[in-house]
Amino acid sequence: MPHLIANYSANLTDLNPHQLLKDANIALIETNLFVAHDIKSRAFKDEIFLIGLNETEEAYIHLKLYLLSGRTQAQKQAVGAALLQRLQQKSYIQSEGSYPIQLCVEVIDMLKEDYFKATV
Repeated sequence: MPHLIANYSANLTDLNPHQLLKDANIALIETNLFVAHDIKSRAFKDEIFLIGLNETEEAYIHLKLYLLSGRTQAQKQAVGAALLQRLQQKSYIQSEGSYPIQLCVEVIDMLKEDYFKATV
């Protein structure tokens, strides 16, 4: 734990998803709340998407961070803010697009009692 899922709009053609995940993982490690090898991250390009009624060209990156329950609200706020700050640096995008990018971070609690894990 944690699990990080990144969704991004397909019109971000200059986005390097591996770098996005690496940047996010570094931000998580720098909070001192997680051990590097416990972080599991993946990225998905949303080929079909619609923002509003598609009246303007926009893009998005949405991070969902799943945490086992037990973190304080202050810790969750710090993690969310750290991820958003890292996204705003945009080191994972090779060139700036001509349209705005909505950056979102969602921190989600998962009950420890409902999470099952095995290493085989």
